[in-house]
Amino acid sequence: MSALPPAPRQADGKGRSGIQIPELDGVRGLAILLVLLFHFQGARPHLIPKFLTYPMILGWSGVDLFFVLSGFLITGILMDTRVAPNYFSSFYARRVLRIFPLYLLAVLICFHVGLPLARHFGQELAAESALEPWYWLHVSNWRSAFGPDVKALSHVWSLSIEEQFYLVWPFVVLVAKPKRMGAVCTALVVLALGLRCYAAARGAPPEALHRLTPFRADSLAFGGLVAAVVRRPAWRAAVRRRLSVLTAFAVGALVPLIVAGRGAASRPMTTLGYTAFAFLYACLVFGAFDASGSSRWLSVQLRRPSLRALGKYSYAMYMFHYPIAVWLAGRVAEESQDASEVVRAGLWLGSVVLGILGSFGLALLSWNL
Repeated sequence: MSALPPAPRQADGKGRSGIQIPELDGVRGLAILLVLLFHFQGARPHLIPKFLTYPMILGWSGVDLFFVLSGFLITGILMDTRVAPNYFSSFYARRVLRIFPLYLLAVLICFHVGLPLARHFGQELAAESALEPWYWLHVSNWRSAFGPDVKALSHVWSLSIEEQFYLVWPFVVLVAKPKRMGAVCTALVVLALGLRCYAAARGAPPEALHRLTPFRADSLAFGGLVAAVVRRPAWRAAVRRRLSVLTAFAVGALVPLIVAGRGAASRPMTTLGYTAFAFLYACLVFGAFDASGSSRWLSVQLRRPSLRALGKYSYAMYMFHYPIAVWLAGRVAEESQDASEVVRAGLWLGSVVLGILGSFGLALLSWNL
């Protein structure tokens, strides 16, 4: 998926729709790499140094980076095309053609091939079979927030959030004037943060705080805020001058939260942590976009072919990787029962590499087929 859609073709040098931004493909590659490292970490042997596994523990935040990037790209597309006569039809057609074929195929295979095979081999999965409508309707996050879900599709809750965002956001952008989009996005950030903190104080389950759309809207709104900022030259220049300060502030806010609780469902993260990560990732997206094509260190790193390749195939990799991770974790655990610590470490490292390469290979195949 290109960083920005191919139409309209006009380019005005301000990052309007139609301009390919290689650095944003790199940002997407970084996001999927974080998610892959998190899910393929499995059961880490004690022999593996913590400095190698620590970044993997925080890999769950790659989903938040996806949210920020999606909010940025989608809001930008909608702002640039809001006066077009095919504003709604073009937007929804693109989203359907991009998301639905692979997603619906995965749901079909899971419920009508995978689960019947599992039952054939003696596994009782009637409860999972009953959840099928939630996945067809892209609302699985509302079900899995309050109980068990289908293990092979547990990761698609984030896609449900994005689809629900796509459904509503075009109307918001159409009603709100472009000069007010910054205020609208800021208000949504504050609202989502407030709702999450209030729900946490009232005893809401951690998974609900993690998976329900209203509680995660701040990440998408931060992306929308960046899209609004880069389209106002004065705002863009002001943020550029202060970007290092803003980034340092985001890191400073995150460090104590990470120390207090690194997990996605920990109390520090379900209250302030998601917003802090979104703030940091908004700085990253702004920096990547604003310095695109330059020789700055960040731009050079994000333009690396390996990251851009991951970004190009990131959607299919996201769809395929989690069932692979579940399968590999089971095999590694089985083979490691009577093995030495060194062998267990080797199996673990091999599973991480194999999982990432396997996901990439399937995504490449999917892209071409």
